Amino acid sequence: MTALSPSEGYRLWAPTYGSETAISHLEQQLVTDMTPPLAGLRLLDAGCGTGRRLRGTGAARATGVDLCPEMLDAGLREMGRDPAIETMVGDVRALPLPDRSFDMVWCRLVIGHLPDCAPAYAELGRVADAGALVIVTDFHPAAWAAGHRRTFRHHGQVEEIEHHVHELSDHLAAAEAAGLTSVAVREAAIGPDVYDFYDKSGRFVLYAADYGLPVVLALAFRREG
Repeated sequence: MTALSPSEGYRLWAPTYGSETAISHLEQQLVTDMTPPLAGLRLLDAGCGTGRRLRGTGAARATGVDLCPEMLDAGLREMGRDPAIETMVGDVRALPLPDRSFDMVWCRLVIGHLPDCAPAYAELGRVADAGALVIVTDFHPAAWAAGHRRTFRHHGQVEEIEHHVHELSDHLAAAEAAGLTSVAVREAAIGPDVYDFYDKSGRFVLYAADYGLPVVLALAFRREG
């Protein structure tokens, strides 16, 4: 199977992207646990997809940036416009935003689509204000090693999106260079929390094989003053 570029893959995936997956469910649990109350904070979701994660956060200001305009458009069609949320087209390696303008920064399941994670971390560090928390999630290297891929269904066919494996050491080195100090490293593995996703698709054998496999890596950093 030839992997699609992220821009092409998400363009095709956009109409059906709203469906939750086992990976997105586990990732959401991790980020929810690691994110402090957002009331009064300036929140950025870098690589926000449809922008669905920005809704209902209680943030004083919620901004989403995504490379794929079709994803942003899909979010507007499905959920309508929210005056508390601003979204814009942009690359996480060149965010169209001023320096030190956010107190909380998410970059979720995005960096694995980039061949080099350092430029993205440099931008996350640039837009994070002094003392800001930056949370980055990625497709776990162990999942890739076990044969899992970043895929979606389009017109009945399985399509793969380009992915690059970044080890924990790669993330930590890039973050340090960007002025970000590591404060937490977490991972989520296949288990009872996502059994229903396997059950609904009749993949009982795959669930048994995947049980205990780490599939999401999550890292939290603090922006130094």
